[in-house]
Amino acid sequence: MTEGLSLWSLGLAVIVVGALWIYGVNRTMMTVPPEAQKLSPDSNRWSKELMRETYERVKKNPIDIKKHLPPKLDRRYIVVGGSGLVGGDIVAHLLARGQSPEGIRIVDFAPLRRPDILGVASNVDVIKTDITSPNSVKAAFSKPWPASVAGLPLTVYHTAAVIRPGERSLQTYDRVARVNVGGTANVLAGAKEAGADIFIATSSSSVAVKPMKFWKWPLPSLASNYVQVFNEDDFDQPLKAHDEFFGNYARAKAEAERLVCAANQEGFRTGVVRPGNGIFGDVENDVTFGPTLKAGDIVSWTPHVSQNWISSRNVSIAHLQFEAALNPSVRAVPPPCAGRPLLVTDPCPPITFRDFYSTVSTLSVTPVTETYPPPVLMLILAYAIEGWANLIINFPILTKLFGWKEPTGDLAMLQPAVFTVSAYTICDDSRARKSVEEGGIGYTGVTDTLTGFCEQMAVWNARVERGEAGPLKGKGAAAPVVA
Repeated sequence: MTEGLSLWSLGLAVIVVGALWIYGVNRTMMTVPPEAQKLSPDSNRWSKELMRETYERVKKNPIDIKKHLPPKLDRRYIVVGGSGLVGGDIVAHLLARGQSPEGIRIVDFAPLRRPDILGVASNVDVIKTDITSPNSVKAAFSKPWPASVAGLPLTVYHTAAVIRPGERSLQTYDRVARVNVGGTANVLAGAKEAGADIFIATSSSSVAVKPMKFWKWPLPSLASNYVQVFNEDDFDQPLKAHDEFFGNYARAKAEAERLVCAANQEGFRTGVVRPGNGIFGDVENDVTFGPTLKAGDIVSWTPHVSQNWISSRNVSIAHLQFEAALNPSVRAVPPPCAGRPLLVTDPCPPITFRDFYSTVSTLSVTPVTETYPPPVLMLILAYAIEGWANLIINFPILTKLFGWKEPTGDLAMLQPAVFTVSAYTICDDSRARKSVEEGGIGYTGVTDTLTGFCEQMAVWNARVERGEAGPLKGKGAAAPVVA
């Protein structure tokens, strides 16, 4: 009897301690650390009045992007991934500053589909290409150019990538490495063979992010890497071990950018742009506005968390400014930025996810609801989803016998790795803002995050009013956007 009572008491104690620990983890996840508060104080939060004023201003006076573009260069261009978000903006900006459509070539697996640039880019050559195939890349790069531009020097922008932020297992690494590392190697080889003398690739600020750890015994309040301020210093250190990246995507990007930077040499100048953090810019193709507005539901554990965001137009301009810095016609001696990555972000302080959610719900002509579950429950669910995915990966016989499959869609994204890039990740892009002589590219973003958000909302609302937004799922009918 006494022994049974002791076991019962021990079990109860374990449950109580476990519950208190989980409560502590949840409390930590809902807390705004003092260092984060200093970087993004409550006084920076956007009021609804400010959102509406900015929205009306943007509708009446859209930003004239032409005024902010580096001057036209007498060159021809291959934009790998030119059908996507950043690549599409690069194509649009090249055309806006006066480059001939004959001198621009889009190399992409997907067709050009962005409504905002379909018209201006209608005369640009688009070559369907699998960058994991050396032969496919070679064919795209070796296609003859029109005589009017064939003799011009060649710049290659490499923006194509596979993004799978939830995965961190070595067993799934090839899913991103095949395109992001192997594809980059193929594009580099194709660019060299085609005679390019400038090569600029898009990486990610997440390369520098360290994995976050909440499960700290006995004090969950001591979560590690919850607030991170970073720049490009990691590039000057040996490549980190796999488990020191937040996930497979970051490691693949780190390997790819080192390939690009190592290729820098006389006659072939290279550079890498690290956008930070989330990129937004097209309600049809980005992973923020489009899914949120079409679903009409937001499920988030991070409304209080602050991060930097960046408009895809700012990312594009950083690429053009990098090209201008590397241009051998202007600088016979390679500048300090050659063969290095540079981080860029919007020219404003970091914002909270609630700023984004409030902008959407305040300005959208379609309804958007917000749900904020306890963060720790989402974290526990994420571990369960990751465990299930790893089970299917390790035992494929389960798929053959029972039809069990890995999670897809939002569930596939909701894995522990995502919690790191959903924490306080603050970008320091001071190096990119320096002059070319000082090691930067003279980076200047053209739009702050609020203005960029309002531009996207204006585009979305106009599409809805014209009946061009597609099917809207609405509350309860859509898979929620997890952020």
